[in-house]
Amino acid sequence: MRPFVLLALGLILLAGPLPAWHGGGAAVVQPAATAAVYVYEKDSGGVPPGVTVGLDRLNRERRIVANLLEADTTNGGGNVPGQFRPAVAAAEGRLPALVVLSGSTVLRVVPGPATADAVMEAVP
Repeated sequence: MRPFVLLALGLILLAGPLPAWHGGGAAVVQPAATAAVYVYEKDSGGVPPGVTVGLDRLNRERRIVANLLEADTTNGGGNVPGQFRPAVAAAEGRLPALVVLSGSTVLRVVPGPATADAVMEAVP
């Protein structure tokens, strides 16, 4: 009986833990960020210099499209441009805010980042 138990334990160790032992199922992978939009209200003050530096670093170092957007920006038809609608909706009531997106899906909203490091840390 003892060799059978040792053999079974050896096989389990070689095969690795079963998914059911860790809550079952596969790990959830968060989509990669493709864009970051700093949404602000111009009447409440300007954009901190650290934010512009952080957005520039996202563009250059991580190849993430990073933009500044004044919350009241509209196109010729009086609407928010399509690519910015999810960011403006997510930031509403929390201005200024950095909205991190994967396509049109909002990954994270960070209210009021003021430094380049805060901008970089906001984007996974």
